[in-house]
Amino acid sequence: MRRLYPELDTEVEFVERRLERAAFDEPAMPPAEVRDRVLQKVRWESGSAYADPSSNYTFINIQPKDGNHITVHRWWKIFFIIFFIMSKVFLFLAIFYYLKYRMSQEQHGDNLRHQIRQEQTQNVIV
Repeated sequence: MRRLYPELDTEVEFVERRLERAAFDEPAMPPAEVRDRVLQKVRWESGSAYADPSSNYTFINIQPKDGNHITVHRWWKIFFIIFFIMSKVFLFLAIFYYLKYRMSQEQHGDNLRHQIRQEQTQNVIV
């Protein structure tokens, strides 16, 4: 829109100047005791960034992500492990029962061939 209407540039600059003036002319200063409390907790003179080593704070060290892997919640990991194991079990069972079915079909086919041969030999004898 600024390319189409160059007068918008002057209006945007005017609004920015008004916001700056309002921020610097009428700042809301915090109470003086807040500064003292913050400086007591930080203790710049001792080089420590923490007020009390025996305090109840928990600090978490956040390592930067290198992009080589993703992290998931622990329950998702357990779910994927169980899913992987169950898929291998079902694959084994599918192969086992397929081979068992094929063997029973072969035996059934052999029995039929054997019966046909017996009937043929009986027909030839008669």
